[in-house]
Amino acid sequence: MTMSKPSYQAIDYRLRPAKAVERKMLADLFRALDRASSLKHYQYIGFGSPYFSDFNLFHRALDIQSMISIERELGDQERFEFNRPFAAVDLRFGESSEILPEIEWHQKAIVWLDYDDPLELSMLDDIALCVRNVPSGSIVLATASAQPNPEIGERVDELRDRLDTYIHPGTDASQLGGWNLADLYRRIIDEKISEAIRDRNTLRGSKLPVRYEQLINFQYADGAKMTTVGGIVLDEADQISYRVCAFDKYEFYRSESNSYRINIPKLTPKEIRHLDSFLPCDDTLDATSIGIPLNQSAKYRALYRYFPRYVDADL
Repeated sequence: MTMSKPSYQAIDYRLRPAKAVERKMLADLFRALDRASSLKHYQYIGFGSPYFSDFNLFHRALDIQSMISIERELGDQERFEFNRPFAAVDLRFGESSEILPEIEWHQKAIVWLDYDDPLELSMLDDIALCVRNVPSGSIVLATASAQPNPEIGERVDELRDRLDTYIHPGTDASQLGGWNLADLYRRIIDEKISEAIRDRNTLRGSKLPVRYEQLINFQYADGAKMTTVGGIVLDEADQISYRVCAFDKYEFYRSESNSYRINIPKLTPKEIRHLDSFLPCDDTLDATSIGIPLNQSAKYRALYRYFPRYVDADL
């Protein structure tokens, strides 16, 4: 994987509103697993960074007891250990490509490979390893930067350098702007997961074949464009028992290529309190009388249950 300055040294992940919404939506989605199998029997595997925002949320909200945080910045080991929020968090230092093969996959898992770099082959290999090994009932997610290269003429060559044959002949640089790169990443990740499922089922023969069902396809930007794609791995028996999870009831559920765009409204705290007084509602949330544009109130209506609340406090 390409080494760069750790993003946590430049960004306070607690203060990224779209990322905060994504985490809360994922917590809601993961909570549905409890209808089929107790979340206390799951392990969570992710990249904590010194803030451990996802670990804090998922332990407190979901009562997940077993957690592994993979940290590649060996020079900051003392800082990670100091900031570890709970004894339940097992810190493992090294590249994800080194740590993931060492994990014992006996326990159902929620794996969030929350990269902040552009998608590359080593990430696809990590995703495939997880899909080949997680027990049935596990969720595997991957996040990557989908910010297009501003140099249009370099886009295709740069992608081929990172993703090799996954960039099909005829790929046009003009089609890789905006959110199109995120759409391409989703196609590539889905292709890699399909390969991993075929490999897994071939290796195990007719014994408990599994399938992958996509659950989310998020796109959002707290500056740079990001995409998160993932789903659940189920064997034939669990495909029936996990229906009780009813993942498709969530508005952000996506089983195919269409994305769910997390659009953050620009609102003051007073405006938010005003809009909250009318929610939930079935009709258009119209606050134009106090100057809030319709598109901003519509964005808030879609996200208000997950919208972060920031306060300045001395703790």
